[in-house]
Amino acid sequence: MHNGFMDLRRLDLNLLVVFDAVLGERSVSRAADRLALTQPAVSHALARLRQACGDDIVVRQGRAMVPTPKALALQHEVRAILVRAQRVFAMSSSFDPVRSTRHFQIGCSDHAAVAILEPVLGRILATAPQVRIQLTHVGRTHAADMIRSGALDLALGVFNSADDAVAVKTLREVPYVCVARSAHPAFKRGLTLERYLAAEHLQVLVQSGSFGVIDQTIGRMGHERNIRLVAAHFEAAVRLLQSTDLILTVPRDLVARHQDVPLGTRDVPFALEPFRHQIAMSRSVTDDPGASWLIDMLSGEQQPAPSHA
Repeated sequence: MHNGFMDLRRLDLNLLVVFDAVLGERSVSRAADRLALTQPAVSHALARLRQACGDDIVVRQGRAMVPTPKALALQHEVRAILVRAQRVFAMSSSFDPVRSTRHFQIGCSDHAAVAILEPVLGRILATAPQVRIQLTHVGRTHAADMIRSGALDLALGVFNSADDAVAVKTLREVPYVCVARSAHPAFKRGLTLERYLAAEHLQVLVQSGSFGVIDQTIGRMGHERNIRLVAAHFEAAVRLLQSTDLILTVPRDLVARHQDVPLGTRDVPFALEPFRHQIAMSRSVTDDPGASWLIDMLSGEQQPAPSHA
């Protein structure tokens, strides 16, 4: 008898690991490969999960395994439980990157992934050959909430302010620039504040409903931009400029990666604080040797990985 609740007497942490793998892979056989288990072992664990939850968890539709609504509703919470459990055990022991099989959960935008993670990713993978990193596209508010809940180990992006639970480390600052197609009329005549405000704009909002530093600054001046297109991804936004007269205001290092796109850049025609590449983390990170190691690697504070030669 379930009465809407899971029977915890029939549940152990290994079943949650199987739940996470099966929903992630949408396949019992692929989940077995991921967990280095036999397919019958995963099928047996799935049967125990179904009995404990009073739900099918996944159902077959054609050749695919599709999660049930209840399983989808539980997926985020189960992932958070596993991350927290992993962190608890990590805190109770030292972290050896050579031997660790930890799965790190990082929240970030596409720009943060390339600007912060990409330069050191090869070193991280070489130093910790069995570690796995999961990137989740997430904005600043959601990222902070997920760090507090334990769903994320850390986040990369712009956070600016910290609180009692979340600490922020600034890695570097980059000035903003205005970007548009090379023949943009406002760029040809000279980009003044008046022309900037008269133009149509492309805005990047990693998290919908948020209000970024650009529009906050313009708002304090008593103005408002004419935003015609909102994108969730920085890299796509740059590519979308070529066939329009939209202006995109973004950090300079983003533009530097797109030399193949025929775009022009101009200085922002008003005082604007720089874009800050930051790492957000739990304030208890000092109790987590693994997360501390990853933050050091992202900050460029570790020694280079040994050569494969």
